[in-house]
Amino acid sequence: MQGWTVKSPLLVPSHCAHKLTTGLALRPPAQALAASVPFKARKPLLQHFCRRVCAASQPDASATSTSSVSSLSDAPLQPVSVEPGALPTTAGVYAVYNKEQNLQYIGLSRKVAVSVANHIQDMPDHTHSVKVATVPDPTKDNLTAAWKQWIQSAVEANGAIPPGNAPGAQQQWVRKAPRAKPELKLTPGKGIQDLTCSVEDLLDSVVNSNKVVAFIKGTRAQPQCGFSFKVLTMLNEARTDYEVVNVLDEQYNPGVREAIKSYSQWPTIPQLYIKGEFVGGADIVEEMNEKGELKQMLR
Repeated sequence: MQGWTVKSPLLVPSHCAHKLTTGLALRPPAQALAASVPFKARKPLLQHFCRRVCAASQPDASATSTSSVSSLSDAPLQPVSVEPGALPTTAGVYAVYNKEQNLQYIGLSRKVAVSVANHIQDMPDHTHSVKVATVPDPTKDNLTAAWKQWIQSAVEANGAIPPGNAPGAQQQWVRKAPRAKPELKLTPGKGIQDLTCSVEDLLDSVVNSNKVVAFIKGTRAQPQCGFSFKVLTMLNEARTDYEVVNVLDEQYNPGVREAIKSYSQWPTIPQLYIKGEFVGGADIVEEMNEKGELKQMLR
């Protein structure tokens, strides 16, 4: 029994004894149980109890990781802006205020700037200014912990949760991802031998009958290469309607993977067409996007 301190009627390990003297008292049922348990059986029970005490004294990981996140009261209030770079594109929490500076909604996002831009478009009367705090280690748990801290601060300050976070109201603030459009199928899927025209004629028809067409590897929901993903991301961020042709689909688009290269005189895929004009591959589209030229073409 060396190393154990007697705390009648219980035996408490000496390294945990100080924890029991700082406000951690046994409830009457536990005392009664201790008195009724044989002496030899108490040690396993106490070891389990002390493990729980020690675990309770360990710092919470999410609380530690969010300690550097600005509080709701400390974050500066700034007017919303659609100008690029006005808000962080990184992950964090944010609070939306109306023109009277009344708190309307608290959200979390992987891209704060994109989420705020959505609120400007969807809820313009309620989105006048924002508070933002980035989360350095933006895991799901850390983002949720930071969001809960801001919600709790709002409740303590206002006596209620923000109206946009109330049950039934969040659907107005949280934009649901639309169902992905199906990819274009250039043939009925019976094989290239059943075509009554050339693949080049099909490409010409598709390019000229649709405002925006992206020839990619894979589908809209699951692009099969990084460059295809990059082009689709830029089109999505531009909020434009576009069509997709999967060049890997040999059942419905037989021969398109090579035919599109000859059609455009461009050796790589993806390829983007706007209003019947070949724009370029991923690198050119990215350069145009950075200069703002892509959005102008998409108007």
